[in-house]
Amino acid sequence: MVQPKRFGTTEMKSSRIAVIAFAALVGLGTLAGSAPASAADWSWLGNKPYVDCLKLMQSISHGGGIWGSVKTGAQQAQGYDNGRRQCNMKYYGHQ
Repeated sequence: MVQPKRFGTTEMKSSRIAVIAFAALVGLGTLAGSAPASAADWSWLGNKPYVDCLKLMQSISHGGGIWGSVKTGAQQAQGYDNGRRQCNMKYYGHQ
């Protein structure tokens, strides 16, 4: 009796799995290795006046205050981005 051929997904051999796993590790290592060192720099969290400035800008951008205001998500994001840039200029001299 002749068995019909299977169509679709077939079982992967361990060598294929090992090759795929190795390629994934190399790819992730390349991505992690290419990130600039400053991307993991959290020293700005120690600058309390700067962090307070960011918190204030977030509150203002979300309609903070006694009465508040109704803003769309895009308006809130734009307001916070503008405020963040102001804080960066004030405390670090760049945007």
